[in-house]
Amino acid sequence: MEELMNLHFTNIWWVFLLLLIVMGLDIITGYYNAWKNDNVSSRRMRDGLGKKCAELCYVVLGTLFNFAFGISAVMYFMVIYVCYMEIVSLFENCAKLGLPIPNQIKQKLNNEEERK
Repeated sequence: MEELMNLHFTNIWWVFLLLLIVMGLDIITGYYNAWKNDNVSSRRMRDGLGKKCAELCYVVLGTLFNFAFGISAVMYFMVIYVCYMEIVSLFENCAKLGLPIPNQIKQKLNNEEERK
């Protein structure tokens, strides 16, 4: 427990904490977006949470590679990959909500609703 009190970016707990924070923000913004557009659906939430669970399994698999074989690159690649997906999803949700986003980022997002 003392290890959690002294969190450093070199600590392995940051791998999971950072990921959970970004996932939580994505879930909150996605739900708020659905609520704002009167599009709340238990099926979409179930699908989204299933994807989040699969992403967590990727990170757990990478962590197992780290502990079993001493290959930390797999774990960090998985974390960076999942965090990247979550950050892109956060930007998409924020763009749909009408929050200001830099044009360079906004042009790269795949928001189908905005293109129609």
